[in-house]
Amino acid sequence: MKEAGMPQLYLENLGPWRQMLGFGLSTFAEKLDPVRSDCHAWSSSPNYFFLSLVCGIGPGTSGYKTVSIRPNPGDLKEVKGAVPHPLGMIRVKYKIYGVSIEAEIELPEGLQGEFVWLGVKRPLTEGMQTISF
Repeated sequence: MKEAGMPQLYLENLGPWRQMLGFGLSTFAEKLDPVRSDCHAWSSSPNYFFLSLVCGIGPGTSGYKTVSIRPNPGDLKEVKGAVPHPLGMIRVKYKIYGVSIEAEIELPEGLQGEFVWLGVKRPLTEGMQTISF
């Protein structure tokens, strides 16, 4: 979905995983029926894609020397997440108001990057910062 330029569709396609949570599973099963959890490594993919697509946290350059944050919250009004980085934790918290966003972003010491919202880029530096569009 990201490569096709449609990362916002991710949240709309989580039906099977939402059903599994409704069944009380603590990990994602191989398939819905019969309901059981085999704890396959790929079952963590909703977590990865929530952080990389919805929160939009990813490498800006090879080796994650910089970070690129491009949120795709879909219909969500608030989003927060954190991703480990070799220099420390990358933390984001968003409040979305239609096409406007208030973003609190914390980067570990020594990490820089960019924040992109609706095609507009803003530079990011280490530490806590607030960005509004």
